[in-house]
Parts: sequence; structure tokens; C-alpha cells
Amino acid sequence: MREIVILACTECKNRNYTTTKNKKTTTGKIELKKYCKFDRKHTLHKETK
Repeated sequence: MREIVILACTECKNRNYTTTKNKKTTTGKIELKKYCKFDRKHTLHKETK
């Protein structure tokens, strides 16, 4: 039931990370604070398709 999702930075729009999520328990989109190597700071990353 786990699905691979791509996380994109909300500031520079680069797709930096991949992670997995359980589609059954998490129906919404994931938002995590991760380090963006292009902005060189921690930013909010959102799930994209």
C-alpha cells in the first residue's frame, strides 16, 4: 500500500527528495521541512506528482 512520492521545494520549485507514504492512512498531500541545497536553507517541501 506504500507509494513513492516526490517532494518539491515551495520556494525554488526544484524536486529534491523522494519518500514513501501509506495511501490508506495519509490521503492528503505531505508537507515536510527539508533542507534545499539550491537555496541553502530549510524550506517547506510539498508532495508533487
